[in-house]
Amino acid sequence: MATFAELLTKYMTRTGIGDAELARRVGVSRLTLVRWKEGVTSRPRHREDVIRCAELLRLEPEERDGLLLAAGFSPDSAPDPIEPLTPEHAEETQPASGSAAAPAPRKLKRLMIAGAVGAVMLAVLAGGLAAVMLSRPALPEAADGESLIVMAPFVNYTGGQQGFNVRGRLKQEIDRELEAAGLEQVRTAEWPEEIEGEDAAVTAGRQSGATIVIWGEYDSGRVIAAFTTPHSRSEMREQQSVYLASSPSDLPATVNVTLTEEVRHVALLTLGQLYLEQREYDHAKTVLIQAMRRPPSDPEALAGLRFRLGRAYQGGEKVDLDEAITLFTQVLAVQPRSVDTHNSRALAYLDRGTSGDVERAIADLTRAAAIDPKSAATYVNLAVAYSERRQAGDLDRAISELTRAIQMRADYAGAYVNRAVIYVERGGAEDLERAFDDVEHALGLDPDLSTAFLSRGNAHLARGLAGDYDRALEDFGRAIQLAPNSPMAYFNRGLAYSSLRDLNRSLADLRRAQRLRPSDLKFNNTLCWQLGVTGEPEAALAYCDLAVKADPSGVSKDSRGLVYAVMGRAAEAIDDFDSFLAWVDSSPKETCRSYYRPSRMAWIEALRAGEIPFDAETLHGLRVRPRMSRDDPC
Repeated sequence: MATFAELLTKYMTRTGIGDAELARRVGVSRLTLVRWKEGVTSRPRHREDVIRCAELLRLEPEERDGLLLAAGFSPDSAPDPIEPLTPEHAEETQPASGSAAAPAPRKLKRLMIAGAVGAVMLAVLAGGLAAVMLSRPALPEAADGESLIVMAPFVNYTGGQQGFNVRGRLKQEIDRELEAAGLEQVRTAEWPEEIEGEDAAVTAGRQSGATIVIWGEYDSGRVIAAFTTPHSRSEMREQQSVYLASSPSDLPATVNVTLTEEVRHVALLTLGQLYLEQREYDHAKTVLIQAMRRPPSDPEALAGLRFRLGRAYQGGEKVDLDEAITLFTQVLAVQPRSVDTHNSRALAYLDRGTSGDVERAIADLTRAAAIDPKSAATYVNLAVAYSERRQAGDLDRAISELTRAIQMRADYAGAYVNRAVIYVERGGAEDLERAFDDVEHALGLDPDLSTAFLSRGNAHLARGLAGDYDRALEDFGRAIQLAPNSPMAYFNRGLAYSSLRDLNRSLADLRRAQRLRPSDLKFNNTLCWQLGVTGEPEAALAYCDLAVKADPSGVSKDSRGLVYAVMGRAAEAIDDFDSFLAWVDSSPKETCRSYYRPSRMAWIEALRAGEIPFDAETLHGLRVRPRMSRDDPC
């Protein structure tokens, strides 16, 4: 009779389903499934897992019964009879010395017990529970302002062999890296119990307030560490596994010799993840680049490192969106169904903003939604992409995606904030009131949500009633207090100050936004224009060149043309204005030509006549102001 491992391998090959996919859909770890296939674990512990495998592998009834029999379970749907434990079953049910205790059954069978007997049994159970509760060790807990790294004992699947203190080795190296980095508000702590699975890791992290939970398992030669960030700011759980060792050598040699470099790699990865959670992206880059100098040999582990490094390149003063996109693309070559990576690459495309990037972002997010239709964050990002594309119907599509996210998660404050932004952009008869309602709902969920104040400030600017500009400035200031590194809060406040003719404060805020995101096309182009019209063309030119480098299609040429004209560099100004007009003529919107062509042609004629086409009053009237996307003539 074929073994369970042989049948499972046969049916998986026939169906074409991979280890990771089947494990995810059954609800077990990938390593558990691999152990089933390799015969390291002779049979699953739970009958439901075998039935679920049979369903996913589309087995015929007789094939399903054969798989159940090979796994040691009854082939029919009746409950398994209660039998005395044989030595073989006892070994499966009871933990061997130095090994992990068997997990509790996933479903409790319903029991009917006579009243008197039931009372006795409940009393016994209550007494046992009290004893367990009294003996349970205290759980670690993060103090205020502290970043806690919780580390659980690694599950031992060596079949009763001697246990090894893998957690102790990791903790020692991580503490050494934290001390070298001078991080005082960071602490590692030991979780008292083994963790088997991401859901348990998330629960442990939330109970302790931990920033990172490290857990894992090992068997003969293979040691795997998993990282879970229970409170990921991306609104998506992140869990990456690192194969510390996967050689067929004996476990003692693996842990005591081979593991040395891998342990330091995990320490660097932990430190890098911690910096990412604290949004200290440049520190994260430094640490993760150091980890890349000796990259792990396992493709999945290398993909996890590249994913984190890609996230690091998305922020900080040393933003490199091209590098981030390259790293995410490398990750997807190994993990094509990674929802987090599709989302991250899409956001990098949107931030880069070069020709075709919005469509690339929408493609990534559409793929992510197909992989995981329950990811609310994907729908929020898709709404952002639609709002930036701005084709006919895109704002309606964006609102629809955000409504879907809210239906999935009624407490998703970020979705309410983003929907408020789109309502302001759409500008329908009741949209502004809907925007204010959504912001208030978001602040009710999270009173310190900086993006909610940013969104309400924009709504005030769009409404434009008496006192609304002052209210907007107050909201932008509150957003900056809550998120001092938010470039959009500075940028929007800079536009508001410009409308109020406070150009010194406007330029200070616009410069701060650009320093926070130096490669942003919009920030560089806006500074190019604003410095040009306020009499600082020499300072403007550096920002103009950055904008043209990022997007030479037209709008940035218009801004640089203005600066060249102010500087008296007529020939260069005319070339840039000509390029801009070619872009205007290619626009499908007739309003684009009628809005821009008359003024630019007049400027070109003045330049050809040897004149500068602007006086001080004209330049002052050209200063930047807040403008909704719907008001863009092109």
